Amino acid sequence: ACAVCVSKKTMFASSLRKMSSIGTRGYKVAVLGASGGIGQPLALLLKLDPQVSELSLFDVVRTPGVAADISHCNTPAKVTGHVGMEEIGNALDGCKVV
Repeated sequence: ACAVCVSKKTMFASSLRKMSSIGTRGYKVAVLGASGGIGQPLALLLKLDPQVSELSLFDVVRTPGVAADISHCNTPAKVTGHVGMEEIGNALDGCKVV
């Protein structure tokens, strides 16, 4: 095998190792539009993901109720609900994925 191919394979293997180690950490994830027909099931699926340690739900209406419903799923992820544009900063603070 050529030196360039071996180098690329080594870099790829290194990247995979980094990604697998990142997978063990928890992510804070925000769902914008969490009260809608797509946001609610998406929030539920994210709540069940073991890589999500905190779930921040935002919408302009009804978000606290959605957050309360989602928080009842028995997983370690912490759920917070943010309603109204004045709360957008709090909802996004510290998020790795939006």
